[in-house]
Amino acid sequence: MLLGSAVAAYLYGHSPSFGWLIAFGLVMQFFLFGMWSVLYAYTPELYPTRARATGAGCASAIGRIGSLIGPYAIGIILPTFGHGGVFALGAGSFVIAAASVAFLGIETKGQALEAISS
Repeated sequence: MLLGSAVAAYLYGHSPSFGWLIAFGLVMQFFLFGMWSVLYAYTPELYPTRARATGAGCASAIGRIGSLIGPYAIGIILPTFGHGGVFALGAGSFVIAAASVAFLGIETKGQALEAISS
């Protein structure tokens, strides 16, 4: 879902016409909704039961730092690289996130929560 979001975000920012903009926007939203669904199902499994709400909440709060930095970064990137550069930044962020999950992620399929979070 992260890689699909990356490709769709890049294509959305570089759409050659209004029709392609709509098409790539729909594809991007498909992958973004899928990404959020997976995120909120996967990450709580990584914390022990006694700290699950705190762990997920802290991770979400740290993620909000990007919400604070993003508008400033866009203010720098937009005048220099245009709207395509802004969406390329987003695509690059999704690629970094996908690489992080690929290399650091823990497989949780078929495992008991107690075994995963210990």
